Amino acid sequence: MRLPLSLFSLSLCLGIAAPAAAEEATSAPEAQQATSAPEAQQAAAVPADADGPVGPMSAPAFTPPRPPDLRVYFQNMDFLRYNPIGIESQNRLIVQKRLSDSTSPLFADTFINGAAVLKLNPAGMKMGPAVEFQPLTILNLKATYEYCRYFGAFGFLQSYPGPLTDFSDDARSLTEDNAYSTGGHHYMVEPTLQAKVGSVVVRSKASIEYWNIDLRDGTQGAFYDALLDTLIPGKGWVFTNDSDVLMLYSPQIVFGARFSGVWPRYQGEGSAINGDNSHMRIGPMVSYAFNTRERSSFNRPTLFVNAAWYLKHPNRDGALPYLAAGFSFTSDLVSVD
Repeated sequence: MRLPLSLFSLSLCLGIAAPAAAEEATSAPEAQQATSAPEAQQAAAVPADADGPVGPMSAPAFTPPRPPDLRVYFQNMDFLRYNPIGIESQNRLIVQKRLSDSTSPLFADTFINGAAVLKLNPAGMKMGPAVEFQPLTILNLKATYEYCRYFGAFGFLQSYPGPLTDFSDDARSLTEDNAYSTGGHHYMVEPTLQAKVGSVVVRSKASIEYWNIDLRDGTQGAFYDALLDTLIPGKGWVFTNDSDVLMLYSPQIVFGARFSGVWPRYQGEGSAINGDNSHMRIGPMVSYAFNTRERSSFNRPTLFVNAAWYLKHPNRDGALPYLAAGFSFTSDLVSVD
């Protein structure tokens, strides 16, 4: 058993703030270093979402060590972004169990884990449990519940009677005084398909989300969520996708491209037709890991950058790109072989 000191620094995070501050981060990418094998982690070094989410993978020339049978670790990702502007810290305390001793590529990295999740920003917080199951190296399933609390600061939360309201940065800045404090619930199921051929990794993560937020505008109301950068139904569904093609250039460097899309669904007659607030963007990303240590108190400290151009957006069409940058690491607390 190994018990290294943890750098359990919860990072003084400031999160998504209003027009002057705000996927997924980088995804409405969350960087997932939750996978146990270093190969799965390197592709994860480039965040897969704002939640939302990626961590480094070993280069093909290197044989990754077998992941521990039981692992308890802390995972942190802090990121900032532009267009929309924002900053957030995402933190997870994870207990993970390896499921197989197989050396087959299909079963070498299988696990189940449970996590306590905390996301912080100046305008609000989200916290709750998450469960992740990887029965095959190519398939990952994750379910999360978050209690959401909005502080009424920096123009958040602002709600509207329906999805047809102008929610551009300029419009929201004019109504910033209308922000109020409230709370609610957020449920997510996230299936991910991933594969590696040589030094190329392909990954696609979908998110099926149900929101239940207490709004002044009632059950058909909508509110602006900075992470997803659109109007979200106060009670309703949102679907997202982050798809990556990555090149593992070295054990420390990963580069590639990401497509991100968000599709909210609204309640009420005619709203699904007239309230199209979906958006899509695509662009390059790169990550650099300062070291490739594993099972230590400071694993794979990684910088990542993502730039993207909007293919479609109600308010952000044009030449101005989406830009995101961040830092992630994991810290092992217990490792049992």
